[in-house]
Amino acid sequence: MSIQPPRYPEDHWLRSYDSEKALGFYLEQQSKAYSRVKNDFVTELLGDLKGKRVIDYGCGAGFFCVHAAKAGALEVVGVDVEDSVLSTARYFAEREGVSRQCVFVRSSGFPSFAFKRGFDVILMKDVIEHASDDHILLEAASRILTPGGILVISTQNSLSINYVIQGTYHRVLRGDKKWFGWDETHLRFYTPVGLAKKLRKVGLECEAWRSVYLVPYKIPRIRTSDKKFYRLDALSWIDRTLGSVFPYNRLGWNVIVRARASRLVKTKIRFGPILDPGFPAAPVSINRESLLFPKKSTS
Repeated sequence: MSIQPPRYPEDHWLRSYDSEKALGFYLEQQSKAYSRVKNDFVTELLGDLKGKRVIDYGCGAGFFCVHAAKAGALEVVGVDVEDSVLSTARYFAEREGVSRQCVFVRSSGFPSFAFKRGFDVILMKDVIEHASDDHILLEAASRILTPGGILVISTQNSLSINYVIQGTYHRVLRGDKKWFGWDETHLRFYTPVGLAKKLRKVGLECEAWRSVYLVPYKIPRIRTSDKKFYRLDALSWIDRTLGSVFPYNRLGWNVIVRARASRLVKTKIRFGPILDPGFPAAPVSINRESLLFPKKSTS
C-alpha cells in the first residue's frame, strides 16, 4: 500500500530539489480560490490543535504541518513518499520557525511507531485516492489514534456536478475508464456514503462534512486562448456559503470529512485468572496469619 503508486512526472514541482522554487509554486497553488476554501474547511475540522500530537499523512510541502505547529501542536509528523517534497517541507518549517516541532518521515505506507502513545489528530488531505489499498491505510491510521482522536480526510467525490460534467466527457464519451479526476496518479473516486462505510469498518464514526467546488468555476480554455483554464473565482462564495450546510456539504467535487475514534479504551485488557491457582478450592479456616496481615506492635 503506498501513497501514490504512479509517480508524478519529473517536471512536476514536487520532484524538484530546489526547495525555494518548489515552495513558491506550491504556495501559489494554495492561494487559488479552490484551495483557499478547502484549506479553510480542513482547518475548521482539525479544530484546536494546542497540545495535540498530529500526523499529516501525504504532507506535501508541509502546509498543514506548519499550521499545526503554529497552532500549538505538541508534536507534528509529516509523512510523504518523495524525498524532494520532504526537503521542501523541511525548508518551509525552517523558514516559518517551527522546525523543532516538526518531524518529516519518508514512507510509502503508513509508518509504524515503537512507542505506545497514540496520536490525537491524523490528516489525509487528497491522499486516500492514491492508496493501492485504502482499507489497509485506514486500518493502520485508526490503530494509532488515541481514544476520541480524529481523522480528517479530503478526497474527490463522484456525487458532484463536476463529476457529471467531466466524468461523462472522459469516462463515457471518450471511453477513458482510467480517468479519476484532475490528477493522473489517482486510483479511484469516493462518495460520502461509501467513504463513511469504509471508516465505520475500521471503527471510526463520521461526525462532520464539508465540500468544495459545488459549482465548477475552473473552466477549460477555448482553443484560440493561450490560457489553460479560465477561473471564475467569484463563484467560490457558493462553497463558503453552502459547503457546510446539509446536503450540499456532501455534494462538492471535493468532500472533506472528520471521523472520530471511540472515546473508550481501544486496546484489549488481558485479565489474569480470577482465582489464584494456589488458592484452595475447598473451604478452609482463615486466620489473621494466613491473610498475612501485620501483627500489632506490643511495644
